[in-house]
Amino acid sequence: MFKDLRVLYGLGFILMTLFGIYYYQDILFDRIESPPPVEIVTVDRKFNVQGMFCDSCRVKIEKKVKAIPGVVSVDVNVESGEMVVSYEENQENIQQTLSAVKELGYTPGLKSSSGKLQVLDFNVTFQ
Repeated sequence: MFKDLRVLYGLGFILMTLFGIYYYQDILFDRIESPPPVEIVTVDRKFNVQGMFCDSCRVKIEKKVKAIPGVVSVDVNVESGEMVVSYEENQENIQQTLSAVKELGYTPGLKSSSGKLQVLDFNVTFQ
């Protein structure tokens, strides 16, 4: 008699455990969905950089410009002397980018969308 009772209690325990797992599966298995990633709207600006001649020049410039607030990515091409900087929308720090490249000893200039050089700094001294 006790043997049959143990089997009956064992089956009841297994059934109740399975029911509990099914009923509370959202809590037990933590199915919290992560929010969708926020898409950052960027603005690309092209710069001319004169004075680069090796890969370490590229690395120094990219590291310095990436540290500027609002910069998402930097791509420097040593062969063509161009730098493309992606800024977050409404956080373009063009003047700060130009001065950061100047601090490293290179000559930067902003290119327009047509590819022509734009002059941003009118601090010229005449002798």
